[in-house]
Amino acid sequence: MSSGPRGLVKRPGPRRPAAAPVIAAVFLAAGTGPFAAHARAQEVEFVTRPRGEAELRLDALLRDGEYELWVRDTVLSPGEVVEGKVLVLQATVRTAAEIRGDVFVVDGDLFLRPGANISGDVLVLGGGYYGSSLAVVAGSVKYLPNDLYAVAPRAGGWTISPVRRVPRAIQLHGLHGFKAPTYERVDELTLAWGVTGRAVNWAGSPSLELVARFKTEQNSFEGTARHYWHPAAEFELGVEAERATRSNEDWARGAVSNSFAYLFTGDDFRDYYRSDRAAFVVRRAVPDGWSPRLVMQWEKARSIQAREQFALFGSDEDVRQNPPIDEGDTWSAILGVTYRQRTATGRIVVQAVLEAADSTVAGDFSFLLGDVRVRWRGQVVSGHQLDLFGVARGDLAGSVPGQRWSAFGGRVTLPTLPILSRRGPRLVYGQATYAVPVAALALGLLGTPELFFRVAMGAAWAEREAARFDANLMLGGRMSVFEAGVAVDPSGNDTDPAIYAMLSFPGDL
Repeated sequence: MSSGPRGLVKRPGPRRPAAAPVIAAVFLAAGTGPFAAHARAQEVEFVTRPRGEAELRLDALLRDGEYELWVRDTVLSPGEVVEGKVLVLQATVRTAAEIRGDVFVVDGDLFLRPGANISGDVLVLGGGYYGSSLAVVAGSVKYLPNDLYAVAPRAGGWTISPVRRVPRAIQLHGLHGFKAPTYERVDELTLAWGVTGRAVNWAGSPSLELVARFKTEQNSFEGTARHYWHPAAEFELGVEAERATRSNEDWARGAVSNSFAYLFTGDDFRDYYRSDRAAFVVRRAVPDGWSPRLVMQWEKARSIQAREQFALFGSDEDVRQNPPIDEGDTWSAILGVTYRQRTATGRIVVQAVLEAADSTVAGDFSFLLGDVRVRWRGQVVSGHQLDLFGVARGDLAGSVPGQRWSAFGGRVTLPTLPILSRRGPRLVYGQATYAVPVAALALGLLGTPELFFRVAMGAAWAEREAARFDANLMLGGRMSVFEAGVAVDPSGNDTDPAIYAMLSFPGDL
């Protein structure tokens, strides 16, 4: 049953139009007063030239005119049936009913309750989409929360216009330019300050990004400079130059969580090397969909020694050494693509990279390196969450130098193994986590605690070695960024369970 007449606006909040002109506009649009069921479809206008697949679909809907317009918060109960396409403007719709057509939402929210059945597609622009594993969407789901649109009343109807973000001419990174500091065993504390300037009124909107970093271990500065041109909203090309400390273990642990782990317990879940690098980059960047990139790169790599650093609760008697690399110059071409997409119940990210180097042309190394990473996170049933991750990387041809090797082991991957004890030019790792929320123990800002079960498996090896896989089964709990559990080796090679605790931030495994 509807919460009220669908043609009447009832949307408080700062992003909504003032009540009086909105109601007046709806009265004019409906033609029959405040109890009209819906407004006439032809009275909604897209006021700019549409760009991209989503806007073209919306424009085609408005031109066709065969849809029902909802501009008020609406609740549809089980058993209700809506015939045809629906356009929702600045309203919240909660439905457990059957909708026999496409559903378009602009600057509004769509909640699918158990039993909901939509026979067409769902397209949400600049609003919120909340699916349910017990609801059915027969078509595709396109959710674009970062695409902003202004919906405004006018005499006789409504206008929809895209809100194009105009970058600021000067933008400081982080807090007044200061980025989050990092702390690890080769550079100790690293402080960074960055700024991006952009000529917003020039053709191509050229930008210049500068980042300066101070490393307390060497008492030295290093930095990054990036100069880009933006001839189109989703397309950019430019050059980069930097001196930086790099790692190939960012797929498992972010810089912030790794810094906390090293500061508190002395555990560093990354290996490092020093890199002087210059590159030419062409790429397309979109929040959802395909984002390809091409990089032509020169890199001079050097090994770094690990140092004894301070840790609050860790032991400084046995510093884990940072493995040496194959020092030299690498000239390579990198072709990569990233695919991001929200589905009806979750989000998927797929990354694939090919790097090719040939020493007969330039540089000291010849190899073809492949890297594929996949992550899907979402709801499966009754609020339960499933998180799947996999990475596979290695030499497809030639000999991959040490600065392209990667490693795993320790409590962020397999807790029964020593930290990063499995390392090589070829690496395969995957894990699946099933989490059940405990709503009865919800603690306000800390959120709802979860019980989880995880299975993880991986191997790292060289060309003339056989792949040896290690596995762990884990059971534990987590709340906000805190996680603790117990892990066992199901193969029986190590019968002692490993009890672990760690911080896990968004993006971490």
